Amino acid sequence: MAGERERGTAGDADWIFASDDPHTLPTEQLPDRAAFDRYAAPLLERKRAERAQALQAQLAEDAERAGNDSARPSAEQAGTPGSPTAVRSPLTPSSAAPPWPTGEPRQGTARRLVDWDLDTEDRDAPGRPGEAVLPSRTTSYARSGTTPNVEDRASGIEMPERFRELGVFDALRDLLALVCLVTALTTTFTFASVPILDTLGKVSIGIGLAALIAVHLLRWIPAHPPLNVVRMVRVVGLLPALLTALIVVVADLAASLPVLFSSLPDGPPVGIGVGVPLLLLGAIVGMEPRAHEGYLPHLVARNRARLVVLGIGVAAAAALLLALVMIVGRLFTTGWGFSLRAFADALISALLLGIVFGAVWRKDRSWIVFSIAAVAGLVMCALADNTLRLQFAAPLSFATGFVYLPALFAAFGLMISRSFVRTIPISFRRVDWLVYTVRAFEFSVLMHGAAVIWHVLAAIASPTGVTPGGPVLHLLDAVVCACFVAVSLFARKALLERRAEVARASGVIAGSLLVVVGFLDTIVNSVATGAGAGLLTGGVAIAVGIATALMLTVPAPVRDEFGAPDLGKMFADFRLRDTRRASLLDQVPDVNAERARKKAFPGG
Repeated sequence: MAGERERGTAGDADWIFASDDPHTLPTEQLPDRAAFDRYAAPLLERKRAERAQALQAQLAEDAERAGNDSARPSAEQAGTPGSPTAVRSPLTPSSAAPPWPTGEPRQGTARRLVDWDLDTEDRDAPGRPGEAVLPSRTTSYARSGTTPNVEDRASGIEMPERFRELGVFDALRDLLALVCLVTALTTTFTFASVPILDTLGKVSIGIGLAALIAVHLLRWIPAHPPLNVVRMVRVVGLLPALLTALIVVVADLAASLPVLFSSLPDGPPVGIGVGVPLLLLGAIVGMEPRAHEGYLPHLVARNRARLVVLGIGVAAAAALLLALVMIVGRLFTTGWGFSLRAFADALISALLLGIVFGAVWRKDRSWIVFSIAAVAGLVMCALADNTLRLQFAAPLSFATGFVYLPALFAAFGLMISRSFVRTIPISFRRVDWLVYTVRAFEFSVLMHGAAVIWHVLAAIASPTGVTPGGPVLHLLDAVVCACFVAVSLFARKALLERRAEVARASGVIAGSLLVVVGFLDTIVNSVATGAGAGLLTGGVAIAVGIATALMLTVPAPVRDEFGAPDLGKMFADFRLRDTRRASLLDQVPDVNAERARKKAFPGG
């Protein structure tokens, strides 16, 4: 190295910007065209000579191999590198070939390799007939101006060929159906002990689980699966579970009508536990045939899915009307405290159903997606009902309140079906993170506003002993929920109107406040009344705060024309998303009247 420094070369003979002056940096004095030609000429000549020599050696080897096809040596003799009759691999250079420099591609392979740094006439020179022409690959990409090819990278985990048709969406729905059926077998099915309904539920769940296992065995084990049989087994096997859930709901309705205005100190005659909505959800989700089973929903199926969802909404409205009749009648039999509490519960449930079915009715894509996500959170909480013991998962009955959970879970099962998903255009963009953040804050405003009304009504009815906790606790919770509403409105206004940096910071701060205050509210209510985390006790505030903070901080902003993250452009696109942009055709004047007008020829 010392000698090289003294000579001024420093081992950079192959560096295009090499200079005799060691104090001149490469980027300060670039070589001119003549210097570049003087440097490149010997390199190009050497590469041409090496390629011609390797091609001649390959042609000679091919001719010798074609002449010796009838008399091949033994495997041992052919595999000996020093034997004169050894078959040389195309990747092994011959003895006559000069040694190859390190880092340069070897020539003389069975497929012709083209040096893309040569002149155009050398690159375009055709090879032998039937010879594949491929670009040469080097082991190093330094100073090449290119990136490694896809085939050069290590391949990830690939599904076997037989399971290539299995989609993630279908696999997740099958998993959800399986978990719902198993959970329905272990949670509360009915409030009262009805042996016939309990036995019917267990039998239908067993048949449904066997059907889910059978359809996968029939689909993936045979080499040529009978798709028609698979679809029929899926529908027929899960039909008993669907009918059983509907039978339990109808049985509770029929048993509640005679005692609709009775006080019922021992509880409802049947009662619908959280296992019934989960059974209904598992049957609906698992009944629809999958794409890998040869099913593609057509226009009739897509329209029918939306109509069924709206039909469930009509049934829920009828159940709400029946609940209001029951509430008014129980004023004279049970007391105003119970009716006030039942009305407050029905108000929150009706608002949640109104958000879901209103989005379907208006075909609002963002609200539909957000409603699906919100109900999915309720489904996950219902699956863990044995541990959480949340209020919304308590047994319901037409004789004691508004039965909304079966309708909500049934609508959720249809809204995640392939038939319904194909009715709405879903194309997620990075700007949609801001859209769903705003939807989350709007959802917080609506639900916590209803929670304020619930706590006020509960504080009024608390002297009758129908609500847990006293009036002071409910009024304190009402103030906390009102704070949640104010924070959510502030964050929504900031995201819609303020500067991009200030808007995102305001949203993150608002989400953090929701999390902290909601956590404190949950602790206070759990100590005072033993209630779990829910809408009325800060649980929804925690969920909304975490979701909004993550949606505002984790996804990267959109990029500008130079590839740099541009938060301002992202917010600008978000705020112009729902506005009608003027088309260029609107600026073209209408000349139809002028063209239709008859004009006299001048001088005619």
